Amino acid sequence: MRISLEWLGEFIDLPAEADLVERLTLGGFEDVEVNSTGPDLSAIRVGRVLECGQHPNADRLSVCRVDIGDGEPIEVVCGAPNVAAGQNIAFAAVGTALPDGTVLKRAKIRGVVSTGMICSDRELQLGDDHDGILVLDPDAPIGAPLPDVISTGDRELDVGLTPNRGDATSVIGLAREVKAHFGGELRISETDPPETGPPAADAINVEIDATEDCHRYVARIVRGVRVGASPDWVVAKLAASGIRAINNVVDVTNLVLLEFGQPLHAFDLAKLHGGCIKVRRATTGEKLATLDGEARELCAEDLVIADSECAIALAGVMGGANTEVGDATTDILIESAHFHPSRVRVAAKRYGLKTEASYRFERGVDRLGIQRAADRAARLIAELAGGEVAAGSVVAEGAAPTVTEEVRFPTDRANRLLGTALSKQEMAAVLERVGVSCTDSAADELVCAIPSHRTDLHLHQDLSEEVARIYGYDRIPVTEPVGVLRGVERPRLLRVAERSRDALVAAGMTECQTLPFVNPEWLEALQLDPDDPRGQAVRLINPIREEEPLLRTTLLPSILRLVQQNRSRQIGRIEVFELASVFRVGGAPSRWGGDLPQEPLSLVAAIAEREEKQLWEAPNSAPLFFKLKGIAKKLLNQLGYVAWFPSASLPPYLHPGAAAALEVEGVMVGSVGELHPDVATAFGLDVGCAVMELDLEALEALPRQEHQFREVSRQPSVRRDLAVVVDIDQPAGEVLEAIRKTGGKDLILVELFDRYAGKGIADGRTSLAFRLVFQRFDRTLKDEEVTKSTDRIVKMLAHRFKGELR
Repeated sequence: MRISLEWLGEFIDLPAEADLVERLTLGGFEDVEVNSTGPDLSAIRVGRVLECGQHPNADRLSVCRVDIGDGEPIEVVCGAPNVAAGQNIAFAAVGTALPDGTVLKRAKIRGVVSTGMICSDRELQLGDDHDGILVLDPDAPIGAPLPDVISTGDRELDVGLTPNRGDATSVIGLAREVKAHFGGELRISETDPPETGPPAADAINVEIDATEDCHRYVARIVRGVRVGASPDWVVAKLAASGIRAINNVVDVTNLVLLEFGQPLHAFDLAKLHGGCIKVRRATTGEKLATLDGEARELCAEDLVIADSECAIALAGVMGGANTEVGDATTDILIESAHFHPSRVRVAAKRYGLKTEASYRFERGVDRLGIQRAADRAARLIAELAGGEVAAGSVVAEGAAPTVTEEVRFPTDRANRLLGTALSKQEMAAVLERVGVSCTDSAADELVCAIPSHRTDLHLHQDLSEEVARIYGYDRIPVTEPVGVLRGVERPRLLRVAERSRDALVAAGMTECQTLPFVNPEWLEALQLDPDDPRGQAVRLINPIREEEPLLRTTLLPSILRLVQQNRSRQIGRIEVFELASVFRVGGAPSRWGGDLPQEPLSLVAAIAEREEKQLWEAPNSAPLFFKLKGIAKKLLNQLGYVAWFPSASLPPYLHPGAAAALEVEGVMVGSVGELHPDVATAFGLDVGCAVMELDLEALEALPRQEHQFREVSRQPSVRRDLAVVVDIDQPAGEVLEAIRKTGGKDLILVELFDRYAGKGIADGRTSLAFRLVFQRFDRTLKDEEVTKSTDRIVKMLAHRFKGELR
């Protein structure tokens, strides 16, 4: 926000520039500075003409002796007719650069050496007068820089505004801020226009169809105006704020915008059709040529001002060329309205139009200042462009905007928040300075009435900030923070996730992060069942990439594409995992309509086969399935769970002969296995690939077994190997677990070390060989004790699994 300091001074008495900049900066504004618009005359000094005599060789020249306060008087030749002894003048010494770039040198003029220049207005670019020198006040201090004595150009205040301070986007808004910091009385411009014309309601009718987007619309009419150039004072005020003058009518609307912060627009009344103004939504495909010369195709989300035939303005952003005020305009309609900030913001962003009007509407304007701004504009137009102001205004009301009119302010809480010790009366006095009127409510509470122009004050924390701003951040004492530090336990799900990361990294895998967007074809490639919830994805309204419009329901497509991309870049070792949320339909209702997706935390890991073996690798290494299964088992063990790997209920994207489900406490929590060849082909994988999926939220809900440690026995152990023939489709894990439970407390280890099917074994049967290790802590086991436990196991195998010893 940039305005003329002289203009601001018309509204309130200003302090010294340095104090003004300091307090506004401490009050929360950014990059506050005061700049000069005139030439740099800091090298020009005040001098006094001690003597003035006739030049010996020229009739129209004088030889003067000038005192500039630092040494001997200087002899200067001057051609101005008004130079005289005793005058205070503007003096430029040798070596001084004038505003036009000329650097003064010692010169001999008609035989007399001149060492400087007595300057005129034109030479200093302070005016066009070149007939005589600039004569200064007799009391001006000799030797002082010229800018300290006279005004050498307008001074401009440049203030960086934060997005919440829409109230400060005007001269009166900054004047209120100055008053809050320094005191004083505001001087508000006269607004009531002289109403001499027929009623405005006879000429125009205003209707608001989009009542939620336009809360109030005020129309004023001025007839018989003469469009022309604006006076210099208007042009200068607009230029100081970076606005180009156009004509006296348009310039007045911009002047009032800067003055009150209320955007206005002037329509040529003769160009309006049907004698009506409608505030409505645009129709899809509707055309509007805006004042910047662009023809724009509108959409149904745009708010427009229209007459009976077509749109004539993009509401709150820019007017239309079809109703532009021109030289031939005689009757005008002044628009002053209150539009919804988000509606203006979206339209301005959609069409790339950042205007002075949209800048203010986006931040919020004073809902009670609409009529005042329209009246002020009508008054100024009548003064500068002539014409008659129609009696009254035409006003239409939409839905009432959502505003905060009253806030309960706990003063004791504000003191704790700010680190101050202000009384309730002191806080009330501070708030009164920003226009917030306060009344007592309770012992430590104020009821605060929020002024209509402060659209940023809604909570008691906002009022605490106002107290700090105006009281002064620099006056708040420095105190040590006081508080009780309490330990915070992280949610169990996050602890499980972190431990999962650590375990997989320890296993040599690399964590990756991918974007959560997927192509519908990737989900189809997984060959999911029609009733699988992973096949029902949430579709994005505005996807980053058109080919990836869905939120992923599983991490599998993302990790498989990552494997394929690494393969295409000839990466040899690919062992990766990702831990992130997936998105599935059926969540809680949204406050904006519809249902939010569920976001369960999921884990997926993938390893790809190497094409070439490393020197240290075995020529016939274990299949990928067993390698990843081992990683999965170790992961679950470190998390405190006992994993089972049944072959039932396998997902369709895994190879049925090299896959298993992940089961904990009878609950399916994931799967592990090699990728089905068809799925691998669909994702462009030309080598074997194994994947593991783990539902961490399902896992977290299960009871966790803490690791228990026991002393290592000093007694010898007894080993027995047991080979049993069972049905070929019998899972070995079930047999192993049954042996562990039947063996008793002396059985400390059971492991499967061989599987055989073939010669000597009946069709449909297989041999499983188990190693059993027995040991006690207090004494050596006897053979008959071990034999008794082994016999019990053999009987169990025969009864439960129809097992036969080999």
